[in-house]
Amino acid sequence: MCDEWMRGLQLVLTAEQFRQLPRNSAFRYDYVNGTGYVAPRPKHYHALLELGAVADDGVEGVLPRPVRPDDWDSLADLFALAFGHAQPFAALDDATRREAAACCLTRTRTGGDGPWIDRASFVACAEDGALLGAILVTLLPERDPCEWGSFQWFEPPPPDCVERRLGRPHLTWVFVHPGCAGEGVGSGLLAAAGRQLRGLGYRELLSTFMVGNDASALWHWRNGFRLLAYPGSKRRRS
Repeated sequence: MCDEWMRGLQLVLTAEQFRQLPRNSAFRYDYVNGTGYVAPRPKHYHALLELGAVADDGVEGVLPRPVRPDDWDSLADLFALAFGHAQPFAALDDATRREAAACCLTRTRTGGDGPWIDRASFVACAEDGALLGAILVTLLPERDPCEWGSFQWFEPPPPDCVERRLGRPHLTWVFVHPGCAGEGVGSGLLAAAGRQLRGLGYRELLSTFMVGNDASALWHWRNGFRLLAYPGSKRRRS
């Protein structure tokens, strides 16, 4: 979804300085002849949520509404702010992070992550109308998510794929303003999306997060997602 924005680094430093570098599991760290090499090594986990377990009542103070065409510029600003301390976006300067945010959202909106399910995508607003967060749901083929290549449509999906309840919904993005993180905004958005997806006839919601993003892993756990086996796992094949 966003690996193209991961940047490698070459740092001239001592071996002791290299040992003191903070580590992130999305990168590989090597030290050769006085230079530290930090190379992208993204690894993603997938999780599955039974939609029947999603709360219907939402969260007090969170006012979800459907995404509107005039929201996208503001959503790019919010995206860049929300992911400012999460890889791969944390390694980018402010201007590049804003560019990455706009590109990621355009890709989702235009079907690059699978058909966008606009009816199950919401923004959360404060009482004054300011955007606090968003959830964007797309549609993936209904194949075994623990297999390589299961997150791509091998052929273009039909235009009425949502109406025909083809595929499996995928939580492609959920993000909130850092000032209200941990206050239930993301969970309220998930509740709104869950209600719509159940109304469309879907029973499961798939999600993906990058290894090393502990905040995302904990959010999925708190909201009832079940971690799936890593694609290609030797344990799964045994």
